[in-house]
Amino acid sequence: MLIRQPVAVKFILTESTKQQILSEHRRQIERLTAELEQLEAQGAQAVEQAMAQGGDVAQQVRQRFEQEKAARVQQRDQLIQQIQQIQQMELGTEIQNMNVETNVEVRVGDDWGKILRGAEIIIKDGVVHEIRRGGESVQE
Repeated sequence: MLIRQPVAVKFILTESTKQQILSEHRRQIERLTAELEQLEAQGAQAVEQAMAQGGDVAQQVRQRFEQEKAARVQQRDQLIQQIQQIQQMELGTEIQNMNVETNVEVRVGDDWGKILRGAEIIIKDGVVHEIRRGGESVQE
């Protein structure tokens, strides 16, 4: 019988991957900062235009822009926090990246505990470094 099972994809933190992650996070922070500046300008202009329609409309427009700005500030703060965490991590640390799914064949007599422990794919510098099933390394 075939069952679907999640597979954890992890990567080993090397100097190269560390720099890639930090660079990507910094680019995202720059993008969010630019979006915040743009929202600030657009928000001021939109509120000004809404004032002609009345105070309630202007207040709603202002709230919408404040929510948009707050969401981006929160994203930026999370990225800054992640940068700090990555900088403190030791090289060689395994970091959870994503999950994918696979089909696993289950037969009578299989160790269910091993099946439940699932599988992992370990990536090092963009190359599959190791595959684990049930916590044990397998060669495929």
